[in-house]
Amino acid sequence: MNEFLSILDSIPEDSIAITVYLLGSIIILWCWYAVARLLPKPLGGISWIIGFAILLTPTVSEGNNASIAPAFFGLLFGVLTKEQPLIWSNLSAILFVTGLGMFVGYCWNRYMSEKAKLVINKKSTPL
Repeated sequence: MNEFLSILDSIPEDSIAITVYLLGSIIILWCWYAVARLLPKPLGGISWIIGFAILLTPTVSEGNNASIAPAFFGLLFGVLTKEQPLIWSNLSAILFVTGLGMFVGYCWNRYMSEKAKLVINKKSTPL
């Protein structure tokens, strides 16, 4: 057990925190995907994109030990301290990722519908 703990001591704390956060976010999004599949098609996809944007939009924290942090935490901190620039910068980043995700989802939906039309047309034409 001491050998395992000594290995963990050699890894920087920031790397451990980011790894745990990313793995936790992946698990949360995977679980939400199982729920979102049961929702109506556009609502499930949109809710998954919003969850993704809230959990994984990055920003840079302020202070002397600044590092990468989720924009949601910056947004909450801005609301608690009533700093308008902090609120708007983090909210705009989250909304940008949400909009980008919805655009990619729209393009993916169009691609899949065209692909389905091609499959249906191939089946209906006699050889």
